[in-house]
Amino acid sequence: MNANFPIDIRSGRDRVLAQARRISEWKEMQGFLDAIPDILLAVNSTRQIVFANRAALDFFRAGDGSEIWGKRPGEAAGCIHSAETDGGCGDAEACKVCGAFRAIVGGLQGGTPVEECRMTLAAGTPLDLRVWARPFDLGGENFAFLSVQDISNEKRRQILEKIFFHDLLNTAGGLQTIGEIMEFSGPEEFGEMRGLVATLAGQLVDEIRAQRELLAAERGELQAEMRPINSRDAVDRVVAAYRKHPSCGAKTIRVADECEPVSFLSDFTLLLRVLGNLAKNALEASEASGEVTIGCRRIPGDKVEFFVRNEGAIPQTAQLQIFNRSFSTKGGGRGLGTYSVKLLAERFLHGRVRFVSSPEVQTTFFVEFPVGP
Repeated sequence: MNANFPIDIRSGRDRVLAQARRISEWKEMQGFLDAIPDILLAVNSTRQIVFANRAALDFFRAGDGSEIWGKRPGEAAGCIHSAETDGGCGDAEACKVCGAFRAIVGGLQGGTPVEECRMTLAAGTPLDLRVWARPFDLGGENFAFLSVQDISNEKRRQILEKIFFHDLLNTAGGLQTIGEIMEFSGPEEFGEMRGLVATLAGQLVDEIRAQRELLAAERGELQAEMRPINSRDAVDRVVAAYRKHPSCGAKTIRVADECEPVSFLSDFTLLLRVLGNLAKNALEASEASGEVTIGCRRIPGDKVEFFVRNEGAIPQTAQLQIFNRSFSTKGGGRGLGTYSVKLLAERFLHGRVRFVSSPEVQTTFFVEFPVGP
């Protein structure tokens, strides 16, 4: 992609309307394109929409094309990054790794790219899209046709299959192995074996519950039960649980020196899920002998803040996608960790999630919550 491709230049309203009318007058093709269930768009050389078929209008919740003509695709969809700068869609830092942006620019430059795009809407709804782009010329003007498929369900299924066929199978396999060992063990070893069985069975149940909670949260059906809790109790519980977790191994997880007990209102189960996901991510990102610290403190504004810190830094390109549902630094088929943290903390616990990561300060995730209701 040409790094000097113009970001902030836009066509004027009159030119956009003229381009839209020219393409819309292609009557024979209009009916055919409206019959196609996939989202079809045409954008001009400044990436503004000048044509949308019926499926695209439905996707953008637009009654007719005039409601979206002149907007860029991210602006029409309501992508959270399209409002971050005056330049709009394509100008934010996160746009550098946006598959839709890359596809559009590639198409306008004469290529035929196919890209996947992870988009989060202003309402918090995550989308996974696959975008095809094709260049075309009309009356000496340069355009690109875009074909867009919503592959959110496909991505969600891949992730859940990965969890159930990999993570749960590993835990169940551990239980099976212990059962086989117990057949040849003496009574003096049964006490230790019972403890391992209880731990693995607890992990299995917890992983299933976590997926059930996440599905309920995405459907908006999760109910938070807010009650007074102590922040230090939550930290102690998470540290104790993850010292026994397979992701810990020879690594160290401990309570930070700064861990102030703060009383506040929250759902204890969901809070443990949020902190537990952050702890697991931090352990998985750490070296074999690495250390993870978890702490909490009261901060200005009558809030409590939790932090989870690990050594190392997240690459910049990964930082721009960190809270997207299907993105993971651990490879394909993963990606629910930080996404579920943000979903549960912000939508159901009224909190806010952020992180800092660099070689100088390492990686720390912060989650803050109001102390009062």
